[in-house]
Amino acid sequence: MTQRAVKDKAGRSLGSRALKTRQRFLDATAKLLSERSILDISVTEIARQVDSVPSLFYHYFKSVEDAAQHLAREASAEVPAMLDMIDMIEGSWDEEEGLQRALVLSAAYLEHWERNHGVLLLRNQAADRGDKVFLKIRKQALEPLIDTFTGLITESQRQGRVADDLHPYLAASALVSILEKLSAYAQSLRYFNADRDDLVHTCARMINTTVTGR
Repeated sequence: MTQRAVKDKAGRSLGSRALKTRQRFLDATAKLLSERSILDISVTEIARQVDSVPSLFYHYFKSVEDAAQHLAREASAEVPAMLDMIDMIEGSWDEEEGLQRALVLSAAYLEHWERNHGVLLLRNQAADRGDKVFLKIRKQALEPLIDTFTGLITESQRQGRVADDLHPYLAASALVSILEKLSAYAQSLRYFNADRDDLVHTCARMINTTVTGR
């Protein structure tokens, strides 16, 4: 697949030097989002982080929120790669390798949140408030997972391993919600006498049981 050219606000394609500068602004924005609310982040502060000036930031982005939306889209693009990764595991979901697939997916999803915590937390909070842009970004990010789980549950029902009264799409959405919530608040696990491995294995067991009936 041909990669789409990155452009500035005027629609001009960016050269390698401009791309590096733009990425530095995004990295600085992501760092600040991991530390505080977007309401407490200014363009001036982002520019200061990269030894630049606000006017150059505005060459690439309309606002701090615009930069955050770009970061959220980049994070969302990681999800299909997770599904490709588990497809490379030998066997299938309805065999013994099903739990291994669920473990790999759960670990990858937690790492996805660890890399992008501030950005994904902002995405979800804004989407929950009804922000149309972040709602669309979240929908595009989660749909591949929901669709995959829906298909697996439907097939397991066809084979008689999963109860017919379980709605495939709703069950799939619930699994993704669990992954999202537990990954988002993984830092609080110690209050429940749980650790990272507990989170990964618990999510994997729930996924495997729900989609395969095993």
